Amino acid sequence: MTGATGMIESDARDLESELKAEIVRLNKVVEALMNRVEHSSTQHCSDFDQFQTTIMLENLVRARTEELEAALRENEKINRALQEAEEKFHRVLDQSLVGITMIIEDRFHYVNPKFAEIFDYEVNQLLTMGMMELIIDAEQSALREAMQKALNKDLEKINFIANAVRRNGQLITVEVSGSSATDIGGKPALIAVLADISERLRSERQVKALHEQLQYQAIHDPLTGLYNRLFLNENLERELLLAERQGYQVSVVMSDLDHFKMINDCYGHQAGDTVLKAFADIMKRHARASDLDCRYGGEEFFLVLPDTSQQIASERAESIRSALVAQPIAVAGRTIAVTASFGVATYPANGLSSAALIGAADKALYAAKDAGRNRVVSSPWQA
Repeated sequence: MTGATGMIESDARDLESELKAEIVRLNKVVEALMNRVEHSSTQHCSDFDQFQTTIMLENLVRARTEELEAALRENEKINRALQEAEEKFHRVLDQSLVGITMIIEDRFHYVNPKFAEIFDYEVNQLLTMGMMELIIDAEQSALREAMQKALNKDLEKINFIANAVRRNGQLITVEVSGSSATDIGGKPALIAVLADISERLRSERQVKALHEQLQYQAIHDPLTGLYNRLFLNENLERELLLAERQGYQVSVVMSDLDHFKMINDCYGHQAGDTVLKAFADIMKRHARASDLDCRYGGEEFFLVLPDTSQQIASERAESIRSALVAQPIAVAGRTIAVTASFGVATYPANGLSSAALIGAADKALYAAKDAGRNRVVSSPWQA
């Protein structure tokens, strides 16, 4: 920055010196001409000729001198304007909210106060350093390559993100932007703008984590961690469309914990929550990656089994029922036995839509309840 301005000021000073030298030269010319006039007057020229010649020379010199003085005054105005512009320019740079630097021959030739603040150095300390001394070792090679391409004008713009180290050892992330090299004083210089984006990235990560958390909460039951009814409604129909296209069966299992109200009444709602979570854990252990295990509502649960026949689905439901019977649950300082009833339905035999399939599984579930609970009943109804 200061290098370019200094070159302009140097040119202005050179012009001023040349103008002053021209005035001195003209004065010498005038003196020489006057001497010649005086010499010739002693020979053949009349007093009138001498007078006339002197007046002409004086007018000529006066006019030329006035032109040169006007040029000097104009040059002084230019110098003052340059100084004012440089002062304003530096005030802008000093108050900038981003770091600004000029790099010549791999060293900082200029840094503004914000650049120094970002790295916790004094300006004069940075002017003895280079960019590589601030960037972590693992990223220096990529930075050096980008800078060299910019110096060779193979890159129109530099834009990269790198991890850097402040003077106190704190690791920060900086974003550097710049253009291809500019000649300053006959040397290629890189002018770059740098911003500390550590806080921005931290905020973005927090926002992303919050967004993921909200997405998870939107489709999962907060107590059991299973998918919720909203997710089931949105995805079961899609599973049936896929099954229709590829020609396979989809079975569903609806289950309901037996006498759950009595558990809540006798042991309290916390005990009821313990039972719900225990049953959900059993469902998770018996679910494949392609299955959808959901809490349908209250003590009802729902399992979607893609590419599964009704017989296999019934066997899967029986495995879950047996696992629950074999796992007494500790609630309120004592161990209780919990059972569940299951209804199984299969696409396309028992329903062609998600609503029809759910309805068929629900009928089978109530048939299991009516038959004495703690059993699996497959839907006999045809779509």
